[in-house]
Amino acid sequence: MIVNYLITMNKKAIVTVVTVIEILVSNGLFVSLATAQEDETVLPVLLVHGYYEDASIWETWEEFLESDDIPFYTITFQQSDDKCGSAVEHARELNNMIQEILDSTDYEQVNIVGHSKGGLDARVYLASGTDDVANLIMIGTPNNGSPLAELSDICSPAVYDLRRGASATQAEQNPNTNYYTISGNWLSNVGGNWYILGPDDGWVAVASVESEEYSQSLGQTSHHHNDLLEQEEYSLALDILDGQT
Repeated sequence: MIVNYLITMNKKAIVTVVTVIEILVSNGLFVSLATAQEDETVLPVLLVHGYYEDASIWETWEEFLESDDIPFYTITFQQSDDKCGSAVEHARELNNMIQEILDSTDYEQVNIVGHSKGGLDARVYLASGTDDVANLIMIGTPNNGSPLAELSDICSPAVYDLRRGASATQAEQNPNTNYYTISGNWLSNVGGNWYILGPDDGWVAVASVESEEYSQSLGQTSHHHNDLLEQEEYSLALDILDGQT
């Protein structure tokens, strides 16, 4: 399938010509693309949505990234169920999409930001040992599962990846990638959800988000799981995405 993309001006890049090009996309459709002759200190960001979500959750972050001249791709899964596909299926598509980005640009790596299950999708992809991802930022990702996912089968098979002990939560570390987390501590004085032990964002425990010893916490906010993609979370991630760290 041939898809036309407009190359947009990037203030951090040295650009002599801005044109419309044709890029062959064999798997998946990127909702948004900002690229040019690249400043390779700022890597493109893949925005990966989570369980029972779609690409529309990233609208605010798209505005932030565009304002900061950071190229981004907002992912929609087209070869598997977009909202309810398994982490294995989504990881397979991520592999194809990342290869297409690298083949069609001068970049050698990308960054990934995953909300909720999107972080698990990325972890499963990274377990292959690829060296194509410099940094993974997981926002509200149930890295050790969530008991709430065990209460129903809604949006399967995706919901199975969110359960405690699921294979997606046990994906191996990729030594070529830096892992970071951002978690929500909603209603911090009383706990966000009575069914989850300890601080949580209403859906995922902070301890689950931060459960992998090799990941580094970028901080916590007071937001609910569904509101973890606001300015505060973006500010916590910005130094990584802007190549300052």
